[in-house]
Amino acid sequence: MRRLSGAKLISLGAMCTALGVLCLYAAAVLPTGRVALYFLASLFVYVPAAESAYLGAVGVYLATGVLSLLILPSRAAAVPYIVLLGHFGIFKTWFDSVMPDKVVQSAIKVLYCDVFTVLGAFAAIKLFGFDMTTLSVALPIWAIVLIMQAAFLAYDKLYWMCQRFYDERIRPAISPRR
Repeated sequence: MRRLSGAKLISLGAMCTALGVLCLYAAAVLPTGRVALYFLASLFVYVPAAESAYLGAVGVYLATGVLSLLILPSRAAAVPYIVLLGHFGIFKTWFDSVMPDKVVQSAIKVLYCDVFTVLGAFAAIKLFGFDMTTLSVALPIWAIVLIMQAAFLAYDKLYWMCQRFYDERIRPAISPRR
């Protein structure tokens, strides 16, 4: 596999950062489609990670997070990306390359999502003064946890499908392999 030049990686990173911030901005101001826009913003981190430029992927994640805190009308709108969705793609790409067992992969990725969801809830409480008692949910906590686990598995599967689409259709146009 040919490696991309430094200039091409920087250009790719800048484009991914701009598109990620644009998606997060749209998620913050549009009344519908927030989940889809957060998901789309999380996909842009995969582009440098697909080139094994994990430092570049971390740069895209950090730049998108910082710019979203500066640009978005509400800082709370950046929290899902910063806490979980932004860095999940980096972890997933790296972890899938080092762990061959699919069952262990899935279990550890769900655990990774669980840990960062709890950290995100804690950050929302401490940093933004979010009051969890205002949430009135008719489901018991164990049902909510099971639904979250299923959502994480679905997120992982959808992310994988988007990775395949990028690798098969978009990546050859960006960087032809010889």
